[in-house]
Amino acid sequence: MFAFLLSWMLALLAAPFGAKAEAQTLSRAVRVGVLVGGIPPTALRESAYFLALRDALSQLGYREGQNLVLEGRSAERQTDLVGPAEELTRLKMDVIVAGGVAAARAVKALTATIPIVGVAVGGDPVAQGLAKSVARPEGNFTGFLHAGTDVGKLLQLMKEALPGTQRAGLVWNPDNPALRDGGFLEKWEAAGRASGLLGLRFVKATSIEELDVGFATLATENIRAAFVNSDALWLTQSKRAAEAALRHRIASIWGHVPIAEAGGLMAYAPDITDQFRQAQGT
Repeated sequence: MFAFLLSWMLALLAAPFGAKAEAQTLSRAVRVGVLVGGIPPTALRESAYFLALRDALSQLGYREGQNLVLEGRSAERQTDLVGPAEELTRLKMDVIVAGGVAAARAVKALTATIPIVGVAVGGDPVAQGLAKSVARPEGNFTGFLHAGTDVGKLLQLMKEALPGTQRAGLVWNPDNPALRDGGFLEKWEAAGRASGLLGLRFVKATSIEELDVGFATLATENIRAAFVNSDALWLTQSKRAAEAALRHRIASIWGHVPIAEAGGLMAYAPDITDQFRQAQGT
């Protein structure tokens, strides 16, 4: 869906040159902005997200240095995305790709005219003020949603993988508006009780260092199993995230596949990077 939406928007820019105009016939380079949270600015252009997007655009006929200007902005904390979003809107992008709900909201608050393509947008886009409805977003926002967290399925996986577990941790990033809003913690608490857990310990982490401290806290309290909710911050530092859990001997269930591949116990989630990679064939 992503490639279709983006290529459709870019095709509109070629419309003045005729209905059959190809990407290469544009009289000027198309300007595509990318805004992602959880990635240091110095690491953005080498991130899996950015590279997958650039490759997908290349296969659609858009190449940097020829007919494409690809401007990337990011912030390690999702609460710091306003400044990078302002930079992209000042640069008058033709379209902005926003990775995650925080990025989408940051751009949406600044422009009602630049098209925004949301990628892996978690939570309810209507409640977040991004769309009028899921079926008909209207305005300048479109894209596709992150499927969200199936709490019941995660609890089932833990019971099957770690039978006899009575207490578990839940590590979450309060910078992520999809988690901070909408009764996220209450849903987990209720589901934990229903599954038979005697206790669910909530741990906040807004950096990889805080993630390590959080695992240390769980280990000190003799909690040896944890769910770590999906967040770009962990995905972009998959190896360090997995190593933190291993160092403190916490059996962890992650919201990102690459972290499990890097040494985490398991993951139950869509592979967001792979969604970018396969977008060209959608």
